[in-house]
Amino acid sequence: MRRRDEEQQLMHLKLMGWRHFPVDLKNLSGIRCLLLGAGTLGCEVSRLLMTWGVRKLTVVDGGHVSMPDVLKQSLYVDDDCGVPRATAIVPHLKERCPAVDVEAIQMEIPAPGNPVSPSVLDDCERLQTLVASSDVVFLLTDTWESRWFPTLLCANENKMAITAALGHDSYLVMRHGAGPGTRSGNMDDVIAQIQNLSTEDALGRQRLGCCFCNDTASLFNSISDETVALPGLTSIVSGKAVELFARMLHHPEGIHAPGDMAGMDTEHQLGLLPHQMRGSLPRCDLSTVISNSSNDCTACSNIVLSEYRREGLNFVMQAINQPTYLKDLTGISNLIKSDTCLKLPASFPVNSGKLSSARCLLLGAGTLGCDVARILMDYGVRTLTIVDSGCVVVSNLARQSLYTTKDRKTPKATAILEHLKERCSSVEVEGIQMEIPMPGHPVSSKEAAGVLKACERLQELVATHDAVFLLTDTRESRWLPTLLCANENKIAITAALGYDSYLAMRHGAGPGTNSEGSDMVAAMNKLSAEDVLGRQRLGCYFCNDVIAPVDSVSNRTLDQQCTVTRPGLASIASGHAADLFTRLLNHPDGIHAPGDIAGKSSERPSGLLPHQMRGSLSQYSLLTLVGYSSSSCIACSNAVLREYRSRGLDFVMQVINEPTYLEDLTGLTELMKSADYSRVEWVDEVDDEEFADM
Repeated sequence: MRRRDEEQQLMHLKLMGWRHFPVDLKNLSGIRCLLLGAGTLGCEVSRLLMTWGVRKLTVVDGGHVSMPDVLKQSLYVDDDCGVPRATAIVPHLKERCPAVDVEAIQMEIPAPGNPVSPSVLDDCERLQTLVASSDVVFLLTDTWESRWFPTLLCANENKMAITAALGHDSYLVMRHGAGPGTRSGNMDDVIAQIQNLSTEDALGRQRLGCCFCNDTASLFNSISDETVALPGLTSIVSGKAVELFARMLHHPEGIHAPGDMAGMDTEHQLGLLPHQMRGSLPRCDLSTVISNSSNDCTACSNIVLSEYRREGLNFVMQAINQPTYLKDLTGISNLIKSDTCLKLPASFPVNSGKLSSARCLLLGAGTLGCDVARILMDYGVRTLTIVDSGCVVVSNLARQSLYTTKDRKTPKATAILEHLKERCSSVEVEGIQMEIPMPGHPVSSKEAAGVLKACERLQELVATHDAVFLLTDTRESRWLPTLLCANENKIAITAALGYDSYLAMRHGAGPGTNSEGSDMVAAMNKLSAEDVLGRQRLGCYFCNDVIAPVDSVSNRTLDQQCTVTRPGLASIASGHAADLFTRLLNHPDGIHAPGDIAGKSSERPSGLLPHQMRGSLSQYSLLTLVGYSSSSCIACSNAVLREYRSRGLDFVMQVINEPTYLEDLTGLTELMKSADYSRVEWVDEVDDEEFADM
């Protein structure tokens, strides 16, 4: 039974292998990952690593679960308050993946500038052993100085190290470079090797830097400086950190791989392998950066590693008790403090009243729905309605963050309620088990009454909520909610996943009217291409479509039915979607706000408010796009809204049973005929001799 469950949990990775890229499941299941930190980042990274098939985890943390942690740190619930995080995290990981071998250690990580406890030498020795026996180390702690000793150990042991760090609204994700090679490879004498450390790695390449290579500041005690990160940021950063790990693990050169830059060409199916990614939510940007190791680095330079290899823990204790010692040793005492480390910018004023009173409708309680619901609660949303028709199955547990083994065969709309309440008892959450009526899924006369009832229920739900999140698995299930949101002028946020790409967008406002009268027929006939503020309407999810949505589920093979995505993608898309909603809610123009483009300056404290964000994990790109409503849109155009307002659910039922009707109504049928005719005419006008030359 347990083996069958494990096979099902790995099904999405096997589907990746069949359709896109041969995932090395054996390597992933055997690799030993050490996570330093079991807080906000540690919870997300550990869960996503299990989703990637990692089955050997060691988690180190010195803190306890507190009440504020429960909303921010995705694995913990109210009952964990007061329990050491290293104790609390184990059962939550096991609940999601019984096959995982997880060890948790309650231990403070020795850090320069912090008071030394009597057990600090024992802690240092324990950390030495842990790093030496692990294959990859994730640095996920709250303070910069707590990353120093692990960084030194990883450079000394030539271990993969990945840093994920949060500012208030910015982040850093990076892989550390390999440790230094030696100029003389055949020497056994330790002292000789210490004196001959090279600035290159074992392959003779210039080493990539670590997270301290650009930091010329002294290490200091920053325990009191709490980093208050925007709630969606953790999911974005964790997803990128785990995907960076998976990409490095599948690179033939592993830790020695050179750093790729966005825009470079690559033949690898998992795409580019950057050195560093730095991003900002207010600026909507993502940059890939390469920096080589620094001769003055306080953690991985030759002089520091030589001293560590010569003096061992005596050197570490001196660095802990005398923070300026590292500056003196590396010769950076007179240098100016670098500005490359993440800063904690002033928090933008979030309207907590608006968030706490906002009524959010989530359509879909799967991979995206779980993450978005949890992040919205962290932002302060306290009224949620969640619609889903499915039940929890074993394969969901690896990907859908809220469910555990006890939820098997339970409707998702029911199971999700308990898990949200465990994290925030004050949330008002309702779960509705319901199939969303979809074009291309014809219904029989016996089914018609039930489908009509579902349509009416969805109408009521959209009308009584302030924002609707479209988080379903299929394109066609988003059509009716999109139409209803345009008709009711409701905020609509779409998050959609490809294999290694994602979309997070806000739909534009509904159309205004050119008639101030109350005559309904006149108002329908005079729907405008602009919104009620007289601005050109932004587009919806369907505005670029040239065909009506059809059945994308039935009569397909298993691998075609499933949404096969890279495991970290849902976290990234969910973080952007929830953050986009928060920015929209805090914008003075709300749903009517124009779309901003990355690179544009903004005087608003919250930064830019894009219309669409499209990202790629293979190219490490993030694009902000603006698309305006289309007069031929099958969901929000005047022609469709006019027909819906005139005929109501009779129109919807016709669309469900005859999806091509939408193409006829909006003129897409004629457009496609015209395009086909033009293409044929162009070929006919070219004679055989000219065509051969072309």
